Amino acid sequence: MILLIVYMFSMMVVLGLGFLAGWSDYKGMTIPNYIIVSVSALFFVSYGALYFGEVEIFSDLKWHLVAGVLTLIITFFMFSIKMIGGGDSKLAVAFSFWVGLKGLPIFLFYMAFTGALFGVAAIILKKKKPCKGPAEGSWIARVQAGESVVPYGIPIVIGAFVAFVQLGFLSPGNLSLFLMPN
Repeated sequence: MILLIVYMFSMMVVLGLGFLAGWSDYKGMTIPNYIIVSVSALFFVSYGALYFGEVEIFSDLKWHLVAGVLTLIITFFMFSIKMIGGGDSKLAVAFSFWVGLKGLPIFLFYMAFTGALFGVAAIILKKKKPCKGPAEGSWIARVQAGESVVPYGIPIVIGAFVAFVQLGFLSPGNLSLFLMPN
């Protein structure tokens, strides 16, 4: 039961940190490193809780690490050509640990799809300038001032959340595995 609480607490904190990362990116186009470190660390805490609880929700650890390395390679390239920021790259890697290789296509698809929607919104905001007096330094203010930026932290978190749901991380059926003896 303790391990279920550890796992559920980790999941709730990670979802909350994801929301905070998206909000921070929207408000000031930055994602604090403590969020990224916490999301990564909580994966290993959750993985340990599942491992010792003999519950198989995650894949083998090596596939989660491979997903992190692949995401690092992809996002480093995107960062080097100025498609995304450094915080976005680090956040994507942190969430890719959670989804593993199995959930990586889902995560990347929804991240890219949502990112494209934000890109279209940025184009509209830049051309039409519909928001009067947006908060200084916010994404909307910066786009309406002529910058071509997207708070990619939001699409990353949306992609991760969809992957979490698709992978059954919050499924009552999977969570009940903690309560059943092997």
